[in-house]
This record gives sequence, C-alpha cells and structure tokens, in this order.
Amino acid sequence: MTDYQSLDLSAHCNAGADLLGPDAKPPVGAQTFHGLPFQIGAEGGGPCFIARGGDLGTGPLTLPIGQAARRVIFAHRLLETQLFEGDPVGRVVAHYVFHFAGGETVRIPIRERFETGFVPPGWGQAAFLAVPDQKNGVQPRYEGKWGGSGIRQTEATQAWPRAYYLWDWENPHPDRVIES
Repeated sequence: MTDYQSLDLSAHCNAGADLLGPDAKPPVGAQTFHGLPFQIGAEGGGPCFIARGGDLGTGPLTLPIGQAARRVIFAHRLLETQLFEGDPVGRVVAHYVFHFAGGETVRIPIRERFETGFVPPGWGQAAFLAVPDQKNGVQPRYEGKWGGSGIRQTEATQAWPRAYYLWDWENPHPDRVIES
C-alpha cells in the first residue's frame, strides 16, 4: 500500500497484553483493521502497548514521525472508565500534541466517548468520532434460529471493538513535515 504507512513504535512499548487482564487476547503483531495495516508491538512478543498512567509512565511521551502526512490514524483505547459511576461524557483523558517542522504545534484533546473509549463498551456506549477495530456485518439471510428472525430483518450488525478504537486526525498542514 503506497499511500499508507504504519509507524514502528515498538521501541516505545512499555506494557504487555497482560495489561488488559489475565485472560485478554488482544490482536498484536501485524494487523489489518478496515483494510489498513497496523503493527501492534514488535514481532516475536514482548511489550506490545504504549501505556501511560499509574506505574507505566506519566508525563509526555514523544514519538518521532519525521514525514508529512494528510492523516494520522491511532489504534488506542481506555483501560478504565468512570462513565457508569456518573462521570460526564466528553471528559478529556489525554492530549495528542503534533510538532511540525518550523516549530508550530497543534494540541488535540482526546475525549472519552468521542476520540476514544473503554473496551468493551456498554450497550450504546461506543465512541462517536472513532470506529471500532472490527467491521460492521450482515445477518445470515437464509439461516439462523426462528427466534432470531426479527434480528435478521435489521440486516446489519453494528461492529464493536475487539480491542481498539481507530481515530484519525486530519492534518491542517498536509504538506508540512510532522516531526513528532
């Protein structure tokens, strides 16, 4: 794919799949989500996620890009949520700051239920501006349980994230190099 390039961030990974729980089996290594290639961690095991907060590192983390891009697509997620305890939708959980050649920076707030979300989401709790790592589907047309006939009439099934939300940032300066 000539118009899309995944970035190797494996040197910055500081957490393994066990971060998601003892029985979690997230997709790691070379992955394809919605037709786009992603590299989740290094090949052959080891740390596969960049995690922030708690004992996993706090403060800013700089990830080098060093090239121009029209869009930057993130596969990310939240490890915990307080929405079910009454936390407001849209709480800022992080900031992604893009540094351009020439010194300009663009700071983007990452909000829960907008640019990212908790996995697995509760019913009706999917992110508004991000898409799940799985695709929408269709119900089987000529087979299935009689009790599910009403569901089959809906024709489509909404995708839920298996492990990640994909959010894309549109660069306001697509011809300028994004340093980090």
